[in-house]
Amino acid sequence: MCVQANPIGDVPLRQAEVDEIFLHLTGRWVLQILMALNRGQMRFTCLRRAIPKVSANVLTARLRELETARLITRTNLPPPTAYQVYELGPLAQELRPALDHLERWKMQLSE
Repeated sequence: MCVQANPIGDVPLRQAEVDEIFLHLTGRWVLQILMALNRGQMRFTCLRRAIPKVSANVLTARLRELETARLITRTNLPPPTAYQVYELGPLAQELRPALDHLERWKMQLSE
């Protein structure tokens, strides 16, 4: 049985779990979602504005997949706000340097 070190310090991840996480990272719109959440917590409507070409149904599906893969977390805020916010989860926190670099590269390409 192959085991991978877990960056959040819990139980080590098995190779199959690591492969599953990598499969999620290669999905359509996933990189854009992670890059948007790298800027901080966001509500669903803010994510839709940050990624205008993604449909609401696809965004919802990707957010659920990323939450299941523990790459993002969803928090229900208490009343009177009573809405949900998404943010990078502990596993995706390790991707921050790469996401920052991709954001800078994206800005250079658009200049």
